[in-house]
This record gives sequence, C-alpha cells and structure tokens, in this order.
Amino acid sequence: MIEPITPDYGQEFLLPPALEEWVPRDHPARFLREFVDTLDLAALGFAQPACADGRPPYAPSLLLKIWLYGYVQRIRSTRRLEAACREHLSLLWLTGMIQPDHNSLWRFWRTNQAALREVFKQTVHVAVRSGCVGLALQALDGTKIAAAASSRTGWSQAHMEKLLAALDAALATHELAVLAQNAEADEDATPGYRLPAGLTARQALREQIQAGLAQLAADGRHHYHPVEPDARRMKTTAGNHPAYNAQAASDAQAGIITAADVTRQETDHGQLAPMLAQAQDNLGVAATALETLADTGYGAGADLQAAAEQNRPVLVPPAEGTPARGRPYASQHFHYDEAARTVTCPRQRTLDHEGATTHAGRPVERYRCHHHDCPVRAQCTRDPKGRQIEVHPHTPVVQAMRARLREPAGQARYRRRAGIAEPCFARIKQHDGFRRFTVRGLEAVRTQWSLICAAANLRVLHQHWRARGSGPRGPDGAAAAGLAAA
Repeated sequence: MIEPITPDYGQEFLLPPALEEWVPRDHPARFLREFVDTLDLAALGFAQPACADGRPPYAPSLLLKIWLYGYVQRIRSTRRLEAACREHLSLLWLTGMIQPDHNSLWRFWRTNQAALREVFKQTVHVAVRSGCVGLALQALDGTKIAAAASSRTGWSQAHMEKLLAALDAALATHELAVLAQNAEADEDATPGYRLPAGLTARQALREQIQAGLAQLAADGRHHYHPVEPDARRMKTTAGNHPAYNAQAASDAQAGIITAADVTRQETDHGQLAPMLAQAQDNLGVAATALETLADTGYGAGADLQAAAEQNRPVLVPPAEGTPARGRPYASQHFHYDEAARTVTCPRQRTLDHEGATTHAGRPVERYRCHHHDCPVRAQCTRDPKGRQIEVHPHTPVVQAMRARLREPAGQARYRRRAGIAEPCFARIKQHDGFRRFTVRGLEAVRTQWSLICAAANLRVLHQHWRARGSGPRGPDGAAAAGLAAA
C-alpha cells in the first residue's frame, strides 16, 4: 500500500534554495518589483532618507513595494503588513527577506502622501504605453465610502449649541467662585488663578465646539464629527454615516482608472470639469480625443457649459428636477433659439422677452407668454400673468445635450456607461472589500483612495504583462526595460 504524502519537518537541504525560485515567473510580486524599479522616486517627490549615525534607514523603493503589494493583496493595515513581511513567501521574496516594522511603514506613508498619489498617475502612464487604454471613451462616476469615524460619536448642531450653553454656565459659575476667593486672599498672594484639570478640559471642549459651529456655519451643514471634522454625513449603502464622495473615471477598453479623487461634497455637482482635466493630464491626450459618459449627478447646467467651453465631449443627461415625461408643457419642452434670442412653446408660439436678472451671480433672461387666447393656458401655468421661462447661459448647451440623448446613436452610446463605470466600484467594494476608509482627514483619504485605484490598475497591468510573456529575463528577475517600453 502506498503511503500518503506527509511533511518531513526534519528534512535538511544540502544546498539552500535560491531566493529567486520562491515565486513563479508570472507572480504579481515580480511585476510590482519591475514596476517600482522603473519609477524615478526622487522625481515623484519621495523623501530620500539620510542617516549619518545609527542604523541605516529603509530605502523608499523597498517600502513602496511593500505598500503596493499590500494594497494589491488587500492588506491595508501596517501591523498586518509587518506580519506579512515575515509570513508571506512572495513578500519575503519581494523584500529580499528584509522585515520593516509597522512604525517604519506608517512613517513612510505619512511622510510621502503627495508622492504616493503620484504613483497612481504612473500606473495610468504605463497603461497608456502598454496599450491598455483605448483613448476614445471613458465613464465617470462617484460613490460614497464611509469614513473611519463612528457615526455614533458625531454631534448635531442642536446638541453642540446645548452643550456650549452648559459649558459657558459651568465656566462662569467657577469664575465667580474664584474671584470671590481671590478677594479674600492676602495682598501678597499670586494674582490670577488657574483652571483645575477638569475645567481645563471643559475649556478645551468649549473651544472645539465653537470651532465646529463655525465650520457648520461656513459649510451650511448641521452635523459635525469632533474626531474627523473633514467627513460629512452622507447616504451610503449602510445608512447615513460620516463619509466621503470618492470619484473615479474608467476607460472603456480594459477598465483602467484614468482619474481618481475624493471630495467632501455630498453630490457630484461641480466634479465633471476637474475630473475631465485630471484624466486628460494623466492620459496625455487632447481634450477632444476622449468622450466621457456620466450620470445625471454630473449634469448640472454649469457643469455641461464648463465642459463645452473647454472643448471636452461629454454625454451626460441634464439634471433638471422632475422628469418631463408625461408633462407636455414642462419647461424642457420650450425651445430657445440662441441666434434669434427667442423662446418657443410646444404649441409653436413665441414668448415675449420680459427682462434680465441675475441668479447665483449669473445673468438670467426671462420670457413670458402673453397669449391669453391659448387653449391650453390652464394646463401650462397657474400664473395669472402667463407662463414664464428663464434662460440661463448654459441653456443652449443643455438643449443640445437633450437632442443628442434623443438620437438612437446617443442612446446606444450612453447605455454603455453602467458597464464601464459600475464594475470599477464593484471590484473595489466587493472584491477588495473596501467599504470604509481606515485613515482620517481629507488629505489622507485622498492618498488611500489613490492607492486603492493604483492597485486596481496594477492588477489589470499585471494581466497584460502576463499575456505578453514579460516575465523576468535574467537572474535578478528584472525586466524594467520591457515594462518601460511596453
């Protein structure tokens, strides 16, 4: 009878195994080493360590490889990364059996946040050179991701105002008591007084609440988190929690993320032009060479006008409130002729120009219907003066966008949006399990989101690297020239 295979824990090697044989030739760790070795880390802004005495510091390239390996393998904790440097065979190979501690990993992350965000751009540049980006069509979308702060420890504006009043009363009472004690003290006693430790904490809390109320007044919001003031309460899949609005643009060819950012804004308004500019900068293409699909959240008239002024082709349904379907006399059915400066109603009657005004600092032209004999007047408006239509500077652009979306070609093209944009977030949230930021503050959150998107791009690039057979070409396993020229 053949004995089953069991491990022999006492086995000894005549010759130790070579480090280069520990991972397969097409392993992601090999690709990550090749990718980092092609980067000019000093040009990207990574702090170069210098130490004259004591233990030599870790090289930035080593720590960057560890962080990228961690995000590709869904390891985002410094302590788990420290353990992985001792336990993961592929990471032992990647680090050359060097095992940085979690403090060194965190200091590198904290010190080089701007440079880490630049690494994401480098993944886009490599994707363009390797042919993984189509440079013709992309889709833009946003998703709410919970902040690291707990929703149970946040403060509402009413709670803050009530707590501030209680603190003011407590501090005022104590101040009166101390003044009375000072009046009875000897003349040579030290003037003034110090708040006891408990009241010192109350004073600090009072100042924190005042700063929070000032921020709420500036932002026009009603909730504040003392631990993470940059976060805002947003509707996420898990409920209403402190969160951030993560933005990403994905290319249609292989799903490469071409632009990524995080905002504190609950909606996507105002994000269209900045994200298009970032994608163009990352890809290095002309503005007119890339069409962008986005949902209604990006369809504010001012956003569409900004894209048109920058000569950036977009296909975005205008955000116009209540849908016009089933409402034959909705304002969307009134046509503005920019050349003639006239407005025509659905019954082909011309409205009279009534004057101009301003709204949110922008000029607005007003037109009114004075056709009292119109048979559908009661259905069109309840205003006894007649139906009024406002024409904004972006009205021609919005009308042109509606016309494009009514065409069969425009409808077919726009239907591709979900298949391009949604898989990006599905992979990040479901496959990577990333549903909550693990760092605090807007800058740190932007850095983590950039690393998340860089890891998503690196997985796509690794598949392309494998398909090209771009494995190691020498005893050191390096093929940097092949990746740089891909």
